[in-house]
Amino acid sequence: MNTTDKKLPALDPRLACAASMVRQGAVIADIGTDHAYIPVYLTLAGISPCAIAADINKGPLERARMNAEKYGAADRIRFALADGLRGIEPEKENVKDIVICGMGGELIARIVTESDYTKNPDVHLILQPMTCPDDLRRELSAAGYAVLDENLCESAGRIYTCILAAYTGEAYELSPAEMLLGPVNIAKRDGLFLRYLEREINRLKIRIAGMERGGTDSAAEKELLRELEELRGN
Repeated sequence: MNTTDKKLPALDPRLACAASMVRQGAVIADIGTDHAYIPVYLTLAGISPCAIAADINKGPLERARMNAEKYGAADRIRFALADGLRGIEPEKENVKDIVICGMGGELIARIVTESDYTKNPDVHLILQPMTCPDDLRRELSAAGYAVLDENLCESAGRIYTCILAAYTGEAYELSPAEMLLGPVNIAKRDGLFLRYLEREINRLKIRIAGMERGGTDSAAEKELLRELEELRGN
């Protein structure tokens, strides 16, 4: 519920998907905040009482500050020049939900797994990889971060996945198809899933054809393709 009469920024479907997974009343840290749309929206909407907006570069952080001032949310957001979670001290502000969007899966995995703070089971991780979601899920599963939920969304003609994870300390295994598509997405099979699946099947076919032309072994890719085509047939 919006607890203020201040105008909210319009979130595109990708950012709105991530914002929808933040818990009511949770202090958030938005890592790689760019324009700070998510913390501005969440604080003005009364979902988060306050937020940390962090970015590794000064330019985006200054844009974030200006955007927060434009919407009247600057007094609710602390701006931090930081590499991932390094140096922002989330424990001092009792951060409960950490949002990381707009990065590749490998970088998100590095930010999550190198931090001791993310190993608190009460902390939720809202992760939206722009590329390599399989790399992210592989690292999460090996490091003991359980996937609590996943949602698909479409923005500007692309389909994105948003992963909600939390630490359990128990490693687990995923099949290659689960690493690529997400076990919860597979179980939900929502309206976007079949299009998402078809896109990945086509990409994999192109990759296999290129590997075969180059004389590279594609046995693993062919096995993954078999898994994906079985899912399509269900």
